[in-house]
Amino acid sequence: MSSWIEQAERALGGGSDDDVELVKGQPPPVLDAVGRRAVLSPFIAGFMWAAVILRAQMAPSPMDGMGVLLRLLALAVTLRTLILGVELLGRLRETARASSYGLALCEEGLILRTPRGDFPVQRADIIAIREHGDWADHSGRRWVDVYVVTQPDSGRAYLAIPPFFDRTPGILAERLMRWRGAVEAPAEGTVREPADLASKVFDAAAAGERPEGSIVIEHGKAWLRRGPYATILMGMVVLETFLRLPEATRDRVGVIAPAMLVFALGIVPIAWFLMTRYDIAPRKGIALVLTPAEMLMRTRAGVHRVRWSHVERMEITSRRIWSLLRGQHEARALVIHRKNDDSITYVEAFLGAPAEVVQALCDGYRKGILPYE
Repeated sequence: MSSWIEQAERALGGGSDDDVELVKGQPPPVLDAVGRRAVLSPFIAGFMWAAVILRAQMAPSPMDGMGVLLRLLALAVTLRTLILGVELLGRLRETARASSYGLALCEEGLILRTPRGDFPVQRADIIAIREHGDWADHSGRRWVDVYVVTQPDSGRAYLAIPPFFDRTPGILAERLMRWRGAVEAPAEGTVREPADLASKVFDAAAAGERPEGSIVIEHGKAWLRRGPYATILMGMVVLETFLRLPEATRDRVGVIAPAMLVFALGIVPIAWFLMTRYDIAPRKGIALVLTPAEMLMRTRAGVHRVRWSHVERMEITSRRIWSLLRGQHEARALVIHRKNDDSITYVEAFLGAPAEVVQALCDGYRKGILPYE
């Protein structure tokens, strides 16, 4: 074991070492904007179900349009409460284990101590420090991670530091950036030539090979959150309404309700899943392959290659959207601005790493910092 790792672990264990800086812990902000929504959601759900009961007393017929709408909203808010509740319970569990977290900085590197173990990162391997989200758009403390982005040969693309240190993640990111110092590109960078067959490089990456100096960004699974859940919830409400109808009324309704149920609960979700899988199948589980010369991505039209010399800049865009199941939430994308060409937008839901990490890795290649010699 490296001597600096031993020193840092002793300091984290309570020992004294002047060469090790321990970053003090802070109570994490459990009730930030997301946490407050999780606390308020049960009350909103209770209000909606009270409205459902009241409407049912005013209009006893299950076919009442307003009653169906209220049941749809009540069901959506209830499921949203469960989703937020699971996230809040996770935060409370981690907060209860806050004393198990530690962060030590040495001249040679850092160690993050968590309940799952210690994670060392050599200082020379770090190419960037990023805070999740845009700090200028937020005030106060937030429950977000700080990402320590590393070079390809370090064994990991990044290390996520949870919000248990310093007053805010932004302050922690600034501290780590000062500790790391500026990362400079070589004075005389080597001009990298792209591979002759981009599809061969992509297929090799999909087979588990990692070309020297390259990074593979796997495909994310957050796209599953983008499903037609409003239609599915509507189908569930129609099913519940249909089952409550008297048998004579069901006979008069005929095949209309069953057809709606088959469409909402069967055809729509299955068609959406098959179409999405059809669209992403050519990617073979890979979102991006970053090589020293270019960025590779695959669509049904084939492998698309973007030379780093053709990239002008990269940015992360964010917008607030609303959905029936998730309520108001943030939708983010990585935008690649090319010189004298159209921009490419890659939705973060399809990335297997945070957009900040992918942006930092791309900038490392684009500026000549990566790969390390």
